[in-house]
Amino acid sequence: MMRLEERINRLDGLSNTEYSLIEYILSAKNKIINMQTSDLAKATYTSPASVTRLAKKLGFSGFNEMKYFLKNELQTQSKVKAESWELLQTDIEKTINLISKTSLLQINEIISKSKHVFVFGTGWGERNAAQLFVRNFLTIGVYLIPIPSITEYRWITETIKPEDAVIVVSFSGENKEVTQVSELIQLKGAKIISITPLSKNHLSSLTTYNLYYQTSELYKTSIDPSAEYNMFTTLHIVLDALFRNYFDNFPTNTP
Repeated sequence: MMRLEERINRLDGLSNTEYSLIEYILSAKNKIINMQTSDLAKATYTSPASVTRLAKKLGFSGFNEMKYFLKNELQTQSKVKAESWELLQTDIEKTINLISKTSLLQINEIISKSKHVFVFGTGWGERNAAQLFVRNFLTIGVYLIPIPSITEYRWITETIKPEDAVIVVSFSGENKEVTQVSELIQLKGAKIISITPLSKNHLSSLTTYNLYYQTSELYKTSIDPSAEYNMFTTLHIVLDALFRNYFDNFPTNTP
């Protein structure tokens, strides 16, 4: 059965209100199952109608069905076991090994020399990681352009030039629409850098420059709402490594 985090990750075009609701839900699942619609609306400074709309966006008939789903999900989950921690350690070690075998300098030369660099995360977790990546570069006076959704990603195909570059962060690398737009960007002569898990996927085979990370899905996740973080920890490591390599090797606009 698809977990709540997976349902959220499939959503696109979320409003600020919906982001606020999602952040609260993920941080307080045990509280949510005992709340009424009005309670959640009050806790998040939103409205009961907003709560209901989000529940329906997530594929439920309403808030009550979402609570029932959450209750069942929590009942089937167990506390994080030692082997889960060991699995994360292995993922981190493998990711660091993958980074060591990749020419970060070559990728950062593309970032340095491109007129515009667009950064697009295909899902909710990927967008959060991409936003932090863009923010890090902003602190050193390097201005990357975040793409908020697939709609805007499609828009840039109209004006993108060969002197531009795109960084695409994708968990599966198999999103059909993302692949189609990436193919159009490639035809325009712009460089595409893909960042995906280590697996054969369409996106990484399409792009010339690839960064990989290792991730293992936890089938028995913790009741801790940050459990999905384990799926993206190594993605953050890759992005941070790329930023640090740029910081160490390229002049910046900071004093």
